[in-house]
Amino acid sequence: MILISRLLGPVDFADFSVAFSLCLILNRLNDFGFSIVIQKIVGGEWRHHKISAYLSLILKYRLVISVILMMIGILFAEPIASYLQISNPLLIPLTFISSLPVTYFESAQVTLQSLAKFKLAAYIYLLPSVLKFLMALGIFLLQVKNVPLILSLYLFSCLPGLVLAEWLKPRWIKYQLTAVFKKEKPIILNLLKHSAFALIAAGVIDNIDIIFAKHYLSNYEAGLLAGVSRIAMLLYVVAYSLASVLNPRVTAYHRQADFSAFLKKAWGITALAVLGFFVSLPFAPILVKWTIGPEYLAGMDSLIVLLAVGFLSIIVVPFGATFYAFKSNRYFSLSAFLQLTIMLIGNFVFVPHLGLVASVYTRLVARVALLVFTWAMLWWSYKREFGK
Repeated sequence: MILISRLLGPVDFADFSVAFSLCLILNRLNDFGFSIVIQKIVGGEWRHHKISAYLSLILKYRLVISVILMMIGILFAEPIASYLQISNPLLIPLTFISSLPVTYFESAQVTLQSLAKFKLAAYIYLLPSVLKFLMALGIFLLQVKNVPLILSLYLFSCLPGLVLAEWLKPRWIKYQLTAVFKKEKPIILNLLKHSAFALIAAGVIDNIDIIFAKHYLSNYEAGLLAGVSRIAMLLYVVAYSLASVLNPRVTAYHRQADFSAFLKKAWGITALAVLGFFVSLPFAPILVKWTIGPEYLAGMDSLIVLLAVGFLSIIVVPFGATFYAFKSNRYFSLSAFLQLTIMLIGNFVFVPHLGLVASVYTRLVARVALLVFTWAMLWWSYKREFGK
C-alpha cells in the first residue's frame, strides 16, 4: 500500500483508496457476521460432523449474499461512481467482483484459526502477502499508474491463498450445499442477530471516512487522508493479528483465575501501547517522508491523530476478547452501534464544514468511546459472572 501510494501520489491514490475502502465494506457485507459465528461455534466444538454442518450452512448463506452484491455492483455502477466522484466507472463493478476472493480467503483464515491451526493459517497468509509485495514492487519499478489494473492485481492476489487454504484444510471438513441442517440453522441465526450488525458496522466504521472525504473534499485532501491512513494501518494489522489469536483462545476461559491472569496481561499490553505512541511521535515526519513520500507531509497532523487511534485499537483488543468467553453478544452489537453513530454524525455534520481535521478527530472520538464502553461492559460482565 505504501509503495502504491508513493507511486500514484495523493490525487490518483484517492481513487484507488476509495475503491479499496468500498471493497473492505463489501467484505463485511459478504461476511455478514459469519466469521464471528465461526469463532464462537467452531472454536468450542469438537465433533467433526457438526463442524462440517455449520461450515456448509454458512457457505450456502455466503454464496447467496455474494450473488446479490455482484448484481448491485453491476446494475448501480454509474450512480455509485458519480457519488464517490470516481472518473472511471469501471472501478465499481471491478471492486464488487474482486472483493470476493478477499472475503472467502479471510473466511478460510478464520476457520483455520478457530480449529487452532495457527501455524498453518500464518503460512498460508504469507502467500498473498508476498504476492502483494512483489506486485507493488513491480508496478513501482515499472511506474505503472493504471488504477483499475493495480486494484485488480492487489485484490486477486488472495485467490492463490484461498485455493491453498481449501486444499490444506482438514480432510474431514466436507461441504454439503444441498443438505438441510435443521438443528444448526437456528443456532447460527441466533448468533447472527448480533454479529451481523457488529461486523458490517465495523467495516463501515473503518472505511467510511475515506468515502466521505472523497465525496465532500478535494481529491488531494482525500488522497492525504488515504496516504497517512496506510501508515496507521500497520497498527491495525497488529491489532487484528492480536485479536485473531486471543479471541478463539479466550473462548475456553471459565474460571475467575483465568480471567484475572488474562486481565493482568491486558493491562501490560495497554502500558506498552501508550509507551509506543509517545515513542512513535518523533518519527512521524520520517515515516511520511521515507514511506508514502514528501507529497503527503501536509497530512502530518492527521497522521499523529491516526497513530493514537491505532494504538487505542491495540489496547481495546484484549479487553474486547473477554466477551467471547462471557458469551455477550450484546457487547458486539452495542459497541458497533456506538462507533457507527459517532462516525456517521461526525462525517455527515462536521467534515463538509471543517474538512480533513474533522475526519480524523471523529475517528479518535469513536475509538475512545469504544474503549470506555468496553471497560464499563467488562466491569459489569465480570461482576455478574463472579460476584466481585
